[in-house]
Amino acid sequence: MELPPLPSPATDLERFLLSPENLPIHDFRASQRLWPREPHVESLYHAPLCPAHTDITVERDPTSGELLGYHEVEVSGVGMTAKNSTSLHRAPGPPSLSVKGDSTNYPFWPGGLQEASIVREVGKEISDLEVNFDSDLLTVPPGFSDGMEFTAVSARGVSSRTVPDNSEPHDAPPQTVSISEILTGRGVLPEWASGEEQGEGSGDGEKGSNEEVDNEVQDIGDGTSEALDGILTASKAQEATPTTGKEALPTQEKEEWAVKVDLNESVDEFHQRIPNMAMRWPFELDVFQKQAVLHLENHNCVFVAAHTSAGKTVVAEYAIALSMNHMTRTIYTSPIKALSNQKFRDFRVTFGDTGVGLLTGDVQIRPESPCLIMTTEILRSMLYNGSDVIRDVEWVIFDEVHYINDSERGVVWEEVLIMLPEHVGIIMLSATVPNAMEFADWVGRTKQKKMYVISTLKRPVPLKHFLYTGNSKQTSDQLFEIVGEDSKFNSRAYQAALQAKKERTSKAAASFGPKSRYQTNLKEVCKHNIDYTLCIYTLGESFLKMQQQTFSISEKCLVVA
Repeated sequence: MELPPLPSPATDLERFLLSPENLPIHDFRASQRLWPREPHVESLYHAPLCPAHTDITVERDPTSGELLGYHEVEVSGVGMTAKNSTSLHRAPGPPSLSVKGDSTNYPFWPGGLQEASIVREVGKEISDLEVNFDSDLLTVPPGFSDGMEFTAVSARGVSSRTVPDNSEPHDAPPQTVSISEILTGRGVLPEWASGEEQGEGSGDGEKGSNEEVDNEVQDIGDGTSEALDGILTASKAQEATPTTGKEALPTQEKEEWAVKVDLNESVDEFHQRIPNMAMRWPFELDVFQKQAVLHLENHNCVFVAAHTSAGKTVVAEYAIALSMNHMTRTIYTSPIKALSNQKFRDFRVTFGDTGVGLLTGDVQIRPESPCLIMTTEILRSMLYNGSDVIRDVEWVIFDEVHYINDSERGVVWEEVLIMLPEHVGIIMLSATVPNAMEFADWVGRTKQKKMYVISTLKRPVPLKHFLYTGNSKQTSDQLFEIVGEDSKFNSRAYQAALQAKKERTSKAAASFGPKSRYQTNLKEVCKHNIDYTLCIYTLGESFLKMQQQTFSISEKCLVVA
């Protein structure tokens, strides 16, 4: 069976080149669908109105309410959006981008930095902003002693003359100068150009001044050596004389941005100063907690550098409750996602399900809540993307702020602290910052705010370190305290623990281990030491299997093999 003859490619190519309209791509009816549209010519006459830059305010009598008049005032923030302004008064973006923001948005202006543009006062009358070009123009630049006054243009050129500072311009006629006459020697320099006083006795005065100058030069030439000796003697005496405080140049005092709070200060009137607390606890607050609450009520930034288990979370809880009373928001940041999840569960019990939200890289739970828990990287992204949530934030809590010292992630905390707007308060929590005052001073100097450093003198819950060498009920008392509450190492107890370990090993060498369960011994140890946080170090690899069970026995007992 023979195949039908196919058309020659050259023939098809020639046909399409000569008639391009025969190509299938030009048949739009097969690939497009058109809907008829009725033209509305009237719509061309309607254009969006330009926002007004001024507004009319009413002036009334404060006692009677009588209408006194109207005033035209300037409206600030006209036409500002997230695409062209860093002001907090700009128009909000779409609701879908209110939390995370958008990469094309401008961030809000960071607090502590001077505004780049000159902003007029809001509410200032338009009539006060008018400039009189005849009398309001300055002739002396700032920082100069003399200036320049430009007069009217004459027939032969522009005339100008110098005006000393704080001098009134006179109405003398403008003087004209001919450069050609001056170069040929026929012209005379004017008074303001020559710098000489010309008058009726100018010739005699000039001769007299020249004679005085010659006499002065002759006197100086005669006593040159004596004058130099006097100058050297005076300079040596000045160097030998110590300068006093009054004679020394005035030095500008360095402003201290970090303020250390004295915990010895009495807080007996705490409840009188804050009768209606935003949140109450079933226990009496510690002194450092009361000091922190007092500063939070005054909207001061605080750095709580207290010991572990001192109760720093109380300060964070009060800030969250305070923002709820003020109908604002609080952002709680943590360095790791696991800690964010833990705080979300804890705060949900305290403030309810609707009071706390969680924002992570893959989870977004109730972003409309007054308290948002997130990692620091999420907050940095919100700041750079101009999130509208930042407008309502009153406090930002940095838990474990010592992560700023991390070589890889520390820059995240630095950027967040720098980018926070001025209205946002800062609360930093940490127990392991050695230079708390220096760090707080840097934060305060960057944000131009006072940072109040609150720290504890000692650990509220004493910490003891023990060595446990027992492995049965008979040896359950082999618990040796090697580090006490004073954090001093007890070498005798350590040697006794080693000796007990050797004796038990030698006696039970023939046996195949203990007959009883290991957990029972640790339960007894934790029950008898419930008032301390125990770090129990065991001498043996067999106790590695007990760690998971030991954590569930007591929250205050830690076993390290």
